[in-house]
Amino acid sequence: MMLTFVIASVLLSPAAKAQNVSQTAMAGPYSVTLKVLPAESFSGPNAAMAWDGGAEPNHLNGPDHPNHHMVAFIKMNGAPVLDADVTIRYRRLPPTKGEWMSLPMARMHMAGMGLKTTHYGNNVKLTSGTFQVQVTVNGKGPAEFHFSM
Repeated sequence: MMLTFVIASVLLSPAAKAQNVSQTAMAGPYSVTLKVLPAESFSGPNAAMAWDGGAEPNHLNGPDHPNHHMVAFIKMNGAPVLDADVTIRYRRLPPTKGEWMSLPMARMHMAGMGLKTTHYGNNVKLTSGTFQVQVTVNGKGPAEFHFSM
């Protein structure tokens, strides 16, 4: 009985309900894979991400209480682009269309995985709804994405 309660609690928790998004589109010659995942840690011994530069990461326990990790993996000819000028704008779509928001752009890679996992973005707070995202790379694009959470 107790085990059933624990399993049900995990399955019904907000983190368990979070939908992972992975979509790919082109911005000029660049392949852009947008991923929206649960928020990631940038500090401590078990940090998932290693910050390489750009904007300061939005930390899990920061004032904005981010719940998602919105990032773009940029490739050209199949190889990761390590030093791109990337912008990510996002907004909620109807029924209540929101204003465009710009994500503070941090460059990072997966801790212990090296520069081959370089990607751009940050942790962000998203609520349920449908979103439009535009990613620009070195002035090319935007690559456009739509998803629901």
